[in-house]
Amino acid sequence: MIDPTIVVANIIDGILMGLLYALVALGLSLIFGLMDIINFAHGDFVMISAYLAWVLAMNFMVDPSATALVTVPLFFVIGLAIYKAIIEPILGAEPLIQIAVTVGLGFVLQNIALALFRAEPRSYPAPALNFGISIGPVTLTAAKLVAAAVSLVSLFLIHYMLTKTKFGLAIRATSANRMVAPLMGINVSKVYAVVFGLGIALTALGAALYMSWGQVDPYLGASFSLLSWVIVAMGGLGGVEGVLASGLIVGVLEALGSTFITPSARMAVVYLAFFLLLWFRPRGLFAKR
Repeated sequence: MIDPTIVVANIIDGILMGLLYALVALGLSLIFGLMDIINFAHGDFVMISAYLAWVLAMNFMVDPSATALVTVPLFFVIGLAIYKAIIEPILGAEPLIQIAVTVGLGFVLQNIALALFRAEPRSYPAPALNFGISIGPVTLTAAKLVAAAVSLVSLFLIHYMLTKTKFGLAIRATSANRMVAPLMGINVSKVYAVVFGLGIALTALGAALYMSWGQVDPYLGASFSLLSWVIVAMGGLGGVEGVLASGLIVGVLEALGSTFITPSARMAVVYLAFFLLLWFRPRGLFAKR
């Protein structure tokens, strides 16, 4: 018999993790939804930024989440540079070319991490937010609560930007018809560059929050890439709401798999549910187009 308190605690933990997953996947959703770029290196940016958060935290003795003040703007600039140097030349190219380029970029990032840090997992030894908060019989980690709150606020701000600002209107217009958008006075190249930079910056924010309790190794990117693609496909390019709902579903499914089966099989539950979903709703749960 499983203790109901443990079940409730794990489900809440899954919701908190789901918000973080949604934050990371939102960057991928923005890039893919706008440019149709199949970016398989997305998770590797999470991995590289997690290493950077660890290095900064170790050198300045601050909680890794605080390093987002440095890593987020830095990775926005890195995203702009990568867009101009690597992504822009393959816009509109065959999907196989896009896959080859982004997979190659991911391997480059992974091998940089292996060369600098080896395969040994790294974690911050004494994060300031690594303490428990009791809510009745359930105890939650403060770091995950903060990460979930920051993720939720970030999702809301991105949603506001997309729906209530002039630049958000330009993004939506470009996504709807990239051929007509320039006729409306929209600088499509600028929109693409900023959105790609924003998508990469979101990976840095997610990584900094994650490192308050997690650990990083050169293969962390693969798991975040797979989860992000599952969330994006499950949401069906349904905007921020679709990514948020799909992230929560993935987080809860992961928690249930860990509770009722084994922690090592938790991702099997997520992918099995995803396969079943695609069977009945191949365009995702919240598809808009």
